[in-house]
Amino acid sequence: MPEVNPKPPVRHRAHILYRSLLAAVTRRPPAHGEPGATAMRHSSELRAMVLALTLTEIPVAFLLSGILPPPARPFHALLEAALVLTGFGVLTALARHPHTVTASRVVLHTGFMGSLDLPRTAVRSAALTLRTIPGRGLRRVPTEPAAVACSLGGTTGVRLHLDPPVPMDLGDGDTVTVDTVYVSADRPDALVRALRERAESR
Repeated sequence: MPEVNPKPPVRHRAHILYRSLLAAVTRRPPAHGEPGATAMRHSSELRAMVLALTLTEIPVAFLLSGILPPPARPFHALLEAALVLTGFGVLTALARHPHTVTASRVVLHTGFMGSLDLPRTAVRSAALTLRTIPGRGLRRVPTEPAAVACSLGGTTGVRLHLDPPVPMDLGDGDTVTVDTVYVSADRPDALVRALRERAESR
């Protein structure tokens, strides 16, 4: 059976970012599942944007602090520290939660907005399919009742076909029977190849 972690509430997302940042600072190795797992990074466009914004925010914070009245500077420093730490938290959450493919499981991550853990036998095929799907995280596909998307951004590059279809509870109170999963990966061709290689090795 699949293990579905729907999009968590904002408070839980902040906890995920904090734990990821703390784990990176303490150099705790990320858990990539069972031995022999193939890890696939995702959300490269978002990572690049967040990195640029976070690095830009640091000198901007010092410039603004210099022109603010002294009583306001401590509050401004706390706000800027929270923004910078959130940016680095997003980056570490994405880096520490890649997709993983093993002989028995296919785990798809969004970093901090939900994940999907599928039995390898449920993924019958994979194909390169570029598509834009509104929303973020693990979500339904508006025009396909039997499809879900698992991506942090709107663009996906791989389509997984599930056979037999798998029932999933996405946290909205209704169970949907899913036969298609759209997912993003930094290297879609490598993800498709890993899935096919695992299928051939069974």
